[in-house]
Amino acid sequence: MLYSLEARRNLATLITHTKPDLCHIHSIYTQISPSILDTLRDQHVPVVMTVHDHHLVSPQYNIWAPGCGKDYRDVGLVRGSLSRYHKHSLLGSFAQTFAYKVHRALRIYGRGVDMFICPSQYMKRQLVLGGFSESKIRVVPFGINARLLEPRYNRGSYFLFVGRLSEEKGIETIVHAAGLLPDLVFKIVGRGPRMEHLHRLADGLANVEFLGYRDGEELRDLYRGTRAVVLPSRVHENFPLTILEAMAIGKPVIGSNVGGVPEIIQDCINGFLVAPTDLRGWVEAIMRLAYDDELYARLSREARATVEERFAAEDHYQRLMEIYNGVI
Repeated sequence: MLYSLEARRNLATLITHTKPDLCHIHSIYTQISPSILDTLRDQHVPVVMTVHDHHLVSPQYNIWAPGCGKDYRDVGLVRGSLSRYHKHSLLGSFAQTFAYKVHRALRIYGRGVDMFICPSQYMKRQLVLGGFSESKIRVVPFGINARLLEPRYNRGSYFLFVGRLSEEKGIETIVHAAGLLPDLVFKIVGRGPRMEHLHRLADGLANVEFLGYRDGEELRDLYRGTRAVVLPSRVHENFPLTILEAMAIGKPVIGSNVGGVPEIIQDCINGFLVAPTDLRGWVEAIMRLAYDDELYARLSREARATVEERFAAEDHYQRLMEIYNGVI
């Protein structure tokens, strides 16, 4: 987690054999470790980094939304360890906090990365607030090739959640909403540590179906058959790709008003934004899409137009290549 000499040696060998023009890194934090940034600098290889989470500015990967959990960005080593914020583990929380503080003190990412790529303006603001130079940050939203996905503006027969079944995803909100809306069907796709808890919570609710893990064409069929996709996250999401996948098929999304989500979902235009813990707000948004066909038809077409006009894969590629050429 702190510094891997093995990773440094292996990368130096790779660079010798391949002579790369550039290195694009992602989440190297605890496995490869940021030690490779020293190797890349020694070998004069420019580096760009896509920032997927909050770990450059916090020992946590996720930052909880207000009212949903504690923020440990500025926590001390002892308090961070005792809080067991990382996997409910004392040792794990100590290791995460210690490694984070060492890397921050060394400014290893600030020195070693030539350009940070943030998928959202939200994440750019977090890096700037965390002390990173704004001149070294570019915002490049993710894209999707909508031409490969035929839109389905059909009414749909259920509401769909797709994601990891973990505490930060807030699936409990959807189960509670299902209890108040017995005439509507909710399908939950995914696996995770909260699976057993959610099954117990939904016990007796005939309108909640747990489908386990799905991908590929099977998952796309679920998108095609849904009324809308729900994203009840309780953490500040950076840029959830689930939203683009749903909108590309012409499905509006009801999402938590957190992080970078409002940069994709426009409230009452291509979906709805709701506070994570506002159960009444979630029920109201679900009911509006379930029973107002005219509203649903308008939001569905706007959802598809959103990905075509603002999140095309070609635009993402062009902006990425401009950054590559700039740092080279």
